[in-house]
Amino acid sequence: MYFDPDLVNPPTHLIIGGERCAGVTLNDVHSPSRHALVRPVGWASDAQVDQAVQSARLAAPGWAALAPRERAGLLARFADLVDAHAEELARLESLVSARIYSEVIARDVKVVSGVLRYFGEFADKIDGAVTPTPRNSLSFTVHEPHGVVAAISPWNFPMILSSWKFAPALAAGNAVVLKPSELTPFSATRLAELALEAGLPAGVFNVIHGDGAVGDALVRHRGVDYVTFTGSSATGARIMAAAAETGLKQVSLELGGKGPQLVFDDAGDLDRLAAMIARGITYNSGQVCFAGSRLVVQRGIADRLTAKIAETMHGLQFGETWNTAANMPPIINERQIARIDSIVQASVAEGAKVVCGGERIAHDGASFFAPTMLSGMAPDSIAIREEIFGPVLAVQEFDSFDEGVALANHAEYGLTASVHTRDISQAFKAAQAIESGTVWINDWGRRTDFTAPFGGYKRSGLGKDMGRPGFEKYLKSKAIWLEIE
Repeated sequence: MYFDPDLVNPPTHLIIGGERCAGVTLNDVHSPSRHALVRPVGWASDAQVDQAVQSARLAAPGWAALAPRERAGLLARFADLVDAHAEELARLESLVSARIYSEVIARDVKVVSGVLRYFGEFADKIDGAVTPTPRNSLSFTVHEPHGVVAAISPWNFPMILSSWKFAPALAAGNAVVLKPSELTPFSATRLAELALEAGLPAGVFNVIHGDGAVGDALVRHRGVDYVTFTGSSATGARIMAAAAETGLKQVSLELGGKGPQLVFDDAGDLDRLAAMIARGITYNSGQVCFAGSRLVVQRGIADRLTAKIAETMHGLQFGETWNTAANMPPIINERQIARIDSIVQASVAEGAKVVCGGERIAHDGASFFAPTMLSGMAPDSIAIREEIFGPVLAVQEFDSFDEGVALANHAEYGLTASVHTRDISQAFKAAQAIESGTVWINDWGRRTDFTAPFGGYKRSGLGKDMGRPGFEKYLKSKAIWLEIE
């Protein structure tokens, strides 16, 4: 056991204006690893949402006026504190999320500290421009922060996806009000405390807790200038509408996916490929927006490849996030596992064949779903159409290049895709033809780099996180003209 969950006592409060504030109501947060393990968290009232936004509005001008190198220095100090508290943060994360403790230590915490340093260094790297004008005029552009950024983050990678928002927003000179998922609230509170310890001014980084109603109040607040959200496409559409109704706020949305693994029959080492594809749908038990959830495979190798994937899936070990032997964590809650199961059963009723899995795993006090592979589905099957957000791989077979690309292109989603082939020309041709924000060639999954922008096409979102675009979206540009007499 990595840690004793019974000894972890998370913070219950909000962080507003640099102060710890009790929420109006205490609500239970259940551990997905052991449903009977419950910890309370305070939810914000509408008045506290307003207080958080007003605190951010008061703090934003001074933070924006701070010398960029000073902001960068404070964010670097924040990053150092994140690294120093890695074990504490990992326990908070693993207690109530599906993130395995060893992965949080090895990856998640390092991403948080890394993005703080990476975007901190952007603070003085974005230049304006002097534009061509007549000799008696001077025209130049400057960049300014939006002001108050409302950030709403999901439950599947709580710290990472929160940091993708608050780190660049803060580096650009904005104040932030963060609402993490009500299912995984605790690490965000601790991060805000570390920000204060690092020396960030009170009100620059606020954290409030609550459900969708709290998020809606935050998005609709007229003191918010910019909204950034990661979550489902349906919720993203509602957030976009709410932001438009209350001032036409700018919005960036990182939403759902239905990523294809497009495999041609010259893909090479099938053992390596099978392990990669299995990981692409079972990592975090499939609770990943960029999961490789559709295997689009050329018919000549389909049977051999699917057999190897099934064999890999059978070897995975279920367990609590603090279990040292586990590599398949629980599904976040009963509602989500019921949805996964209902889609699998509906697919079977439509004619899908269960190659492996297809059922819940009996476990005392937690929700696990067996790694599942479905084949023989029609193109309009629910398992092909819907983002399942669980360890369910839908298999489609093809003969020609054009047929494979057509299947890889989803009608609604376009977040990520993978292409597997030894023919580099075929690989690039497929990558160009697939309508997706990211295409990996002979690979799957994001690494711990920060330079590549991430965002989708179609219902997979608007705007980019990470990389230069992930910083620049938190700035607005202004043209200044001077007439020379």
